[in-house]
Amino acid sequence: MKQISLFTAALLLVLPATSAEACMNCVNSVTDAQTPFLNALTGVFFGWLCLLLIFNRPLAKGTRRFLYFGVPVFVLGFLLIIPLGVGLVVLFCWIIYLLYRILQVLIRKEATIRQNLVPFGLNTVALTLSMVLIFVTTTQANSTPGLIQSLGHVSPFYPGTVHNLMSRLIQRGPGVVAPLSESLEQNLESKQVNPLLATRIAYCLSQIGDPRAEAVLKQVVEEHINLNDNENTKWEAAVCSLYAECAGSRAAPVLQKLLNDSEEQPTAPLSFIPLCALVRTGDLTAVHTVLNQVEVLQHQLEDPFTNRGSAAMIRLTLQALAEGQNRDDLKASPIYHRMLLGLRPDHHTQTGIVWNQQWNGELDIPALKDHWSQILNQQWVIEQQAAQGNPLNIIAEDDLPLEARKPD
Repeated sequence: MKQISLFTAALLLVLPATSAEACMNCVNSVTDAQTPFLNALTGVFFGWLCLLLIFNRPLAKGTRRFLYFGVPVFVLGFLLIIPLGVGLVVLFCWIIYLLYRILQVLIRKEATIRQNLVPFGLNTVALTLSMVLIFVTTTQANSTPGLIQSLGHVSPFYPGTVHNLMSRLIQRGPGVVAPLSESLEQNLESKQVNPLLATRIAYCLSQIGDPRAEAVLKQVVEEHINLNDNENTKWEAAVCSLYAECAGSRAAPVLQKLLNDSEEQPTAPLSFIPLCALVRTGDLTAVHTVLNQVEVLQHQLEDPFTNRGSAAMIRLTLQALAEGQNRDDLKASPIYHRMLLGLRPDHHTQTGIVWNQQWNGELDIPALKDHWSQILNQQWVIEQQAAQGNPLNIIAEDDLPLEARKPD
């Protein structure tokens, strides 16, 4: 019995960090309940069991020791290994039991309290510590630094939890731009970049839409995107695309410079990243630039070293160019899903296009140039008329500004 008790205790001391996180992620994604205190509360529960074993004399025999100590630890460990959130129910039932034990002693005579001082004090301390941990850890987790820290630790296989955290940061508005940019800078300056944290912060900044947030993304693209490094493909592609969606045509010069720099280094394998990002700007000149270099993207698809995530990004971008009917279609291609970063802002887009990660259709480049010139010029006219508050009038191409005309 002693060996079984020690085995269950050792097993649970190793498992809580991972199993409790899985339990918390599952509960968050299913019920939207926040349980940041689960790991700490589990530790208090284990400590309570150990102290109860030491101070409770009837547990001297091996059989009772296993029944009162080994079985509860084993059951809780089993519940935490299976991420169904049932372990949380066990802990809350334990808290109710502590209240019951304390009240049971209080309603008796004073002599009974003195006789049961050790279990009374032990249960009181355990209950107080549990409540303090629940309050403190929940408060810290709901703070802006706590939410930012959590972004880099939640598994990408729980996108619901990821977007719940990001939406809470986004709702706080421009006030969180400074801490987000500081955390992003620290992450990018570290020896080992956390791709989950980098892309999720970039997504928050892109959704906030503040000029300062856009400036941070621009700085990241200009100073930290290295197309010679084939190890950071995922987060670099995601950040470039998010910056393009946030800044629109203002991002085109920055991405064009990134593309030009990659062309000066023929060995750079990641030139497809700025090309795909340029499409998401919705800028006419940028779209024509990509159409002129479709062969580069197709050559990248033929490269045997191109991973599935990058191939899906290229194919979906080409499909958006071939089948898109407006500017929003260029941004709606679900390129983030295959990156496995827990970032799926385009998961529920409604464009009328049936996206296919294996798309391999033919592209008529001259026809597509005319197609997108007409669409984007017309949308530019509509936006200008709406901004001026004038009734919609169709403007001839000769009347358009140079940047809105069809490139030669």
